[in-house]
Amino acid sequence: MTKTIFKICAISALALTLSPMLLSAEDKPGLEGVWDVSVTVTNCQTGALIRTVRSIQMFDHHGAFTETANTFLRGSSLGSWAHAHDQNFDATYWFFRYKPDGTFASFAKSLDSIELGQDGSTFTASGTIQDFDATGASISIGCFTHAATRLTAPPKED
Repeated sequence: MTKTIFKICAISALALTLSPMLLSAEDKPGLEGVWDVSVTVTNCQTGALIRTVRSIQMFDHHGAFTETANTFLRGSSLGSWAHAHDQNFDATYWFFRYKPDGTFASFAKSLDSIELGQDGSTFTASGTIQDFDATGASISIGCFTHAATRLTAPPKED
């Protein structure tokens, strides 16, 4: 009986200690949710435009990342994301690229540094896309920027 009362008191004390932190975290919008993203890919050395793409990106509560783009020349992206500090986040994800005839072109890896806007409804990002051939050899590296607008946020938990 004494052990049960002690456990209840310990859990209650922990809950009271964590409550202010959880409430303050809920007040600030995070990266979780679905975003409409304009992507600009450039040559890292010259800054010359390579392509523009529009994508929909989803950042889930547990750190999973998914993306689909408006081009048939690439597959969906899969990866993960994490909070870095303040309004900054990092994401790493992968996708396949295809030639116009639908055959394999490359396997791409993206490293993304994201800065959430102060109001939580926009973000900007920059990073690199590295392409690998079928044997895993690096064949190109491009730079990119993102400008994103929030489409949905995750529902508040009760």
